[in-house]
Amino acid sequence: MKGMRRWMAVLLALVLALSLTVPALAVEDTDPPLWQEYGFSSREECIAYWFDGDESAYQEQVEYALARESWEASMAGEIAAFDANDYWSSGKCWQAEYYDSKEAFMEDWLLETEEDFRECLLNEWLEDQWWDYWMAQEVERTRAKLGGVAGQVGVMVDGTYVKFPDAVPEVVNGRTMVPCRQVLEAFGGTVTHENGEAVCRLEGATLRFKDGRDTAVMTLADGTETTVQMDVPCYYKNGRTYIPVRFFAEALGCDVLWDGTYDTAVILRRDKITAELDSRFTVLGRFLDAMQSGSVGDHYKTTAKLDGDLTMIDSINGNQTYHFSADMELLASGAVVNFSAKLKLGDWAKLMAAAGVLGDEDLAQLAAVLKDARLEVIYDGEGGMMYMKVPGLSQLTYGTYADGSWLAVPVTSLAELESAGVTTVGGALYANALDYAEYGTPVLVYQDLMDTADELASYLGDDCFQSSGGYSVLHYDKEDYEAALAAEGGEEYARWASEFEKLDLELKIARSGDATFRVLVQNKDSGYGDVVLVDASGSVSPTRVNMQMLLRLKNQFDLSLRYTASTSATTAQPVTAPPAGETVIDPYEGEDPAEYPFEEIGSSVPEPLA
Repeated sequence: MKGMRRWMAVLLALVLALSLTVPALAVEDTDPPLWQEYGFSSREECIAYWFDGDESAYQEQVEYALARESWEASMAGEIAAFDANDYWSSGKCWQAEYYDSKEAFMEDWLLETEEDFRECLLNEWLEDQWWDYWMAQEVERTRAKLGGVAGQVGVMVDGTYVKFPDAVPEVVNGRTMVPCRQVLEAFGGTVTHENGEAVCRLEGATLRFKDGRDTAVMTLADGTETTVQMDVPCYYKNGRTYIPVRFFAEALGCDVLWDGTYDTAVILRRDKITAELDSRFTVLGRFLDAMQSGSVGDHYKTTAKLDGDLTMIDSINGNQTYHFSADMELLASGAVVNFSAKLKLGDWAKLMAAAGVLGDEDLAQLAAVLKDARLEVIYDGEGGMMYMKVPGLSQLTYGTYADGSWLAVPVTSLAELESAGVTTVGGALYANALDYAEYGTPVLVYQDLMDTADELASYLGDDCFQSSGGYSVLHYDKEDYEAALAAEGGEEYARWASEFEKLDLELKIARSGDATFRVLVQNKDSGYGDVVLVDASGSVSPTRVNMQMLLRLKNQFDLSLRYTASTSATTAQPVTAPPAGETVIDPYEGEDPAEYPFEEIGSSVPEPLA
């Protein structure tokens, strides 16, 4: 008996040890188990087929379901007291807004009894309540993960929350006010108090703030001193000088966003971030820098020619080829661009007739217009206007506007574009992140930006280029593509997921920034959908472009394009408007722009001006 007890003790110890060292064997699940609710015969089968073998994904779903069960248990009182008729008339029930009456709703939803009606609306109400609760929990989890403090106005610098051990930020009269010491130290600066002023020093520049004063004295590294007006005065509280964070950050060249969900002012050091990003794309940056128009002067002229042949495949009547060409000229100075093109598109009218789009009479008219057509565009990026003289305008507008008239179209001016002047990879990534932050989650914008940069660097970063014969060479082919698929999901997955019959991409960038490229892509013939082949190559420099491309759509057409362009400095000046005496038409004249407002995405509750 003693031996039996000893073996039982050993067995129990072994079970306890296994439960501690292999927790997955005793992982919590729902009741009944989630895999059973999903219709599988075992947990392993469910994970393999429903979650692609990812056990952690299955467990996340389990935890979500358990959280929902726990939450519903805590809502037992509210669920028992739920009154469907009160909810129907509360203004919060979307069905009540959609249907004319409760009876119409019940009939449409096949609800036969009051109990059915209550059960249906209860489920809808529970879903709304759960969503609000879960999203609030997600916000708090994300805030804690990022280092923020629940219930506290936060300040984030380049993706990291600033720690405030004593005095904390606060929103006063719609402005986010922050203790200047902690924020400046997050920038790598220092703060001292001298003669009743808070003196902030950073990279040779000095800012002086004083309690109750709505101006700050800024002294630059070269000794230049200016007085800067703030929209609110700073103040002294709990041993700290509080200043408006937006003013402070923007004075240092930063961008400031406000995240109302997280009550956080998000500061992004634009120059620092873009410099860090650009350091990962120096090869591509060398090419972009060389391509900037400034390399041939502030005023430049580009002449270009485009030739093309479209061959329609017809195995019965014989193939038919349609030719087209365009001689183009572009004159640019700053934000003003003039563009003109002489078009020879007579064959396109024949193509439209062959396709049955045009009759004989229309064909003759269109052929006459397109035979020697001229397109002209004047773009004034400062004034925000574009003028266009379009060939065949009378036909295109069914006689509304006469041929030879200029159409005046208001456009976004360059000064209004946040991305204006972006000339580097880092600058483009940063501008794109800011654009999306307006509709996304500002506290995540820095991390999202870094993730995007990581992904792009895996394809176009400096590490992807190899040095060869004075060039930095980027090469990617079908073998590389299939190896990446295999690394993601195995050899079998790679064979199944591979989409290309041909794939060969090459980019060669010289030390001067000049580049040559080759693109060869053809998708597999899977039996459904079109088979397309693209074969393009060319060379690009600041002053010359030479490219050719063949586009083939199996059994339908071949399109061959040839493009050349040359750019040189010029003293000629582009015009900002059509010549005097020309007919200018404003298609939008008399229309009220307020009839087409841009709707804001998100809450209409005013946000603090961070």
